[in-house]
Amino acid sequence: MFKKGLLFVMLMTAFAFGVVACGGKNTSEPAPAENGGQAPQEGTTGGDATNTEATSLYNANCMACHATDLSGGGNFPNLQNVGAKYDASQISAIITNGRNGMPAFQGKLSADEINVLSEWLSAKK
Repeated sequence: MFKKGLLFVMLMTAFAFGVVACGGKNTSEPAPAENGGQAPQEGTTGGDATNTEATSLYNANCMACHATDLSGGGNFPNLQNVGAKYDASQISAIITNGRNGMPAFQGKLSADEINVLSEWLSAKK
């Protein structure tokens, strides 16, 4: 019985950390990755590789759930070609209001930051 209770507590703790990681603005350094913790550059997923503000915002707010290479995984959608499915205004609405388990970033990111991310992601085709 003790083992089941301990396992439950460990699973709930891991789940809570996952929710917090995907729902808050991360002000710490991103975790190291094979490409230095940076979001993908042009040629791998499209978009403006020189937009350092967008990659910085992605790394701080999106990478924990959607992965360094925007591939997602598990319950987190792949964003590598998100611009082929949604335009910038639709992506902005998703970031602002949240959707399907994704938290809303209104109040966590400014309208300008959401716009930068939306434009950058809409170029991923």
